[in-house]
Amino acid sequence: MAYGVCLALLIGMAGLTVAVMRRSKPVAPKVIIGDSDEVYYSHAATSEDAATLGHALQSMGYFRNRGSAVLLSRNKGGTVVSFVLADGLWNNAAAVTSFEEIGRRIAVVTGGFPLEMNLVDAAWKIQKALEIGKTRVGSRDEIYYLGSATKDDAEALGRALRVAGYLQDLGVSVTASKGEGTAIGFVVGEGVWQQPEAVVRFANLARQVAPSIGGLPIQVRLLSPEMEIKAEVSVR
Repeated sequence: MAYGVCLALLIGMAGLTVAVMRRSKPVAPKVIIGDSDEVYYSHAATSEDAATLGHALQSMGYFRNRGSAVLLSRNKGGTVVSFVLADGLWNNAAAVTSFEEIGRRIAVVTGGFPLEMNLVDAAWKIQKALEIGKTRVGSRDEIYYLGSATKDDAEALGRALRVAGYLQDLGVSVTASKGEGTAIGFVVGEGVWQQPEAVVRFANLARQVAPSIGGLPIQVRLLSPEMEIKAEVSVR
């Protein structure tokens, strides 16, 4: 079993961003957050939208006055947020997982779900595109779909989890992620990830519902109420 540190990685993200002087500037207005972090904005996005996004990124520890930059774009097709990364980090699975969680958290201040996110290089060329979405199962349970997972994937997983008896309209949250592989994340109570028998139960549940989201293998993640990855196990 591997223990994850998804949000802990956010605190040390200075290495994930490219310094201002090393990247080309987009032709767009911007707002400055703190002393040197930048939010560029384009199309229908406004300076107020950019400032709101910037302060949200600052509050979660991504903006730390290190010259980080993002681009916020909004049009009829929806909202897109692009993050400049150091070379190759878009291929780092832990970094991608962290940005998926960033997307889930900033969606509330960028217009809601779904939210498109781009991980870009120093020339603002898209290296990886992510979609962050959410669908309801019943009236209270929620499934977030991340990476290349779709709303159809989330809805199919939701139906399977209801048939399995896991979702009972009690306000449960689950994540479905596709990219390098398929992962299902279960938000659990404090300390559940430290119980070997609980990990086995969730692994068995994932094996049961795997056909709904493309089959095995699947990474099973136990998440804290803040959606930090606390435990991860591969089911084959």
